[in-house]
Amino acid sequence: MKSVIISIIMFLFLILIHEFGHFIIAKKSGIRVNEFAIGMGPKIFSKQKGETLYSVNLFPIGGYCAMEGEDSESDDERSFDKAPAYKRFFTILAGPLTNLIFAGLIFAFVSFNTGTASTSIGNFTKNSPIKAQGFKVNDEIVEIDGNKINNFNDISKNLENYYQKHGKNDKISLKIKRDNKYIEKNVKVKFENKRPLLGFIPKNKDVGFFESIKIGFKEVGSMIVLMINVLKSLFTGKLGFSALSGPVGVVKEMGRQANLGIMNLLFFLGYISVNLGFFNLLPIPALDGSKIFTSLFEMITKKTVNKKIEEKFTIGGFVLLLGLILLVTIKDLISLF
Repeated sequence: MKSVIISIIMFLFLILIHEFGHFIIAKKSGIRVNEFAIGMGPKIFSKQKGETLYSVNLFPIGGYCAMEGEDSESDDERSFDKAPAYKRFFTILAGPLTNLIFAGLIFAFVSFNTGTASTSIGNFTKNSPIKAQGFKVNDEIVEIDGNKINNFNDISKNLENYYQKHGKNDKISLKIKRDNKYIEKNVKVKFENKRPLLGFIPKNKDVGFFESIKIGFKEVGSMIVLMINVLKSLFTGKLGFSALSGPVGVVKEMGRQANLGIMNLLFFLGYISVNLGFFNLLPIPALDGSKIFTSLFEMITKKTVNKKIEEKFTIGGFVLLLGLILLVTIKDLISLF
C-alpha cells in the first residue's frame, strides 16, 4: 500500500509539471485555456479564476490542460487551432520539455547531495569477478579495451560495446592505477540480465553546485540515448515484450527504491520524468509528439493538416496505447505470482 500511495503522489506530481508546461506557454501565447485539471473523472474540487477552471478530479490517473480548439474546431479567435503554428509548436513542446528540465534538476540535486560515481573501486558486489582476479579497493580503472575511461558511465558503455562483438567467455583488457603505478590485466566478467558486469561499487566523489547541474543534464542526455537504443532493440527483435514495464512494474520498483532511501527515490522520480518527457516527444498519435510533428509540418510547408483526419489518428493511437498498457500490466501482474 505504501508503494501505491508514493507512486500516485509522484505520478500526479509529474503530470502536474507536464501540464503546467503546456499551461504557462499557452497563457503566454494568448491561447485560451478552459480548464487545468489534476486527475480524471468526477470533480472533487474546482475553482473558476478568470477564463480558466482549476480542478482536482477523483481518479489520480493523469491530468490535462484543456485548451479551446485543441481537439475540435472552434470559432474563438484565441483557440489553439487558430494560433500560429509556431505558438502551437512551443505550447505542446513545453510539456515534455518541462519534464526533461525537471529531471535534470532532480539528478543535479541528488548528485550535489550524494556526490557522483567515480572510476575508483569503493567496494565489491557478491561473487565479484574482478575481486577474485586480484583487484583491490581504491584501484582506479583508467582504460578498458584500450579506451580511456573518463567517468563511471564509460565503464558500462565500453563493456557493452566489447561484448556485442565478442563471446561471453572472452576476457577483456583493463588498465588500473594503484599507488601511482599502472597495472594491466585481462579479466573475465559476469553477466546479469545479459549485461556484462565487473562486480564493484564505485567510490563517490563530491561535486560542486555548477558541476552537479552539468552532471544532472548529462544524465538526462544519457537516459534519452539509452531509451533510443532500447526502442531500436525492440524493433529489431533484440529485446522482447518482456523487457517492457507498465504501471504495476513501476509501482513495484518505486517501493524498492523508497526502501533504499530518499535519494534513490528522487533519482527514480527523475528517471520516470525522463521517460514521460521522451515518449511524449515521439510522433505517436494521442501523444504530444503527434501535435509537435503536425505543427512543425505546418511551419515548414505552410499547409494546414486536416483536423478530422488528425482526430481519427488520435483516437486510433489512444486505443493502441491503452491496449499496450493493458497487455504490459497483465504481464507485470503475472510476474508477481
